[in-house]
Amino acid sequence: MIYNFPTVTAGIDLDSDIIGELAAHPNIVGTKLSCGNIGKLHRLTARTHFSNKFAVYPGRSDTYLFGLLGGGAGVIAALVNLFPKLHVKLYRLFQEGKITEAMELQEKFSQADWIVSQLGGIGGLKALITTFFGYGNPAVRGPLKPVDLVNFSGTGSYDIIAGLTEMENVP
Repeated sequence: MIYNFPTVTAGIDLDSDIIGELAAHPNIVGTKLSCGNIGKLHRLTARTHFSNKFAVYPGRSDTYLFGLLGGGAGVIAALVNLFPKLHVKLYRLFQEGKITEAMELQEKFSQADWIVSQLGGIGGLKALITTFFGYGNPAVRGPLKPVDLVNFSGTGSYDIIAGLTEMENVP
């Protein structure tokens, strides 16, 4: 897998031409695009000669449905750790052609992804999992910082995450 994540690679952002060249290698089976560039995803999926041998995944939930619509194979994203059932639900809605319903869920994912980013990424995600699902702990490895959600309760962001948590817990 090729992992394109400019935020953690000093801004190095592989373009679709470079990834397309690398995709021809028999030991490279796909890419995770954490750059959020749907145009890049679509350019890569449009190369039909890679369709069965090279999978393209967005690396963020805020681009999940758009990636599927552009030919992506699914999603490899941090928010899946918080709402796995809802990510499966969006995939099923897409497969069933229920795009309007999928877009409603996608809107919530877009908001939640932004909230997690604003809370501190991995630290925020771990704090949310501990708070809303009661397992794990908010400890992170250095140089990451743990996130304290003491002022999070009662905010609009809290309400969005709480609403998705309720949806996640529906059998």
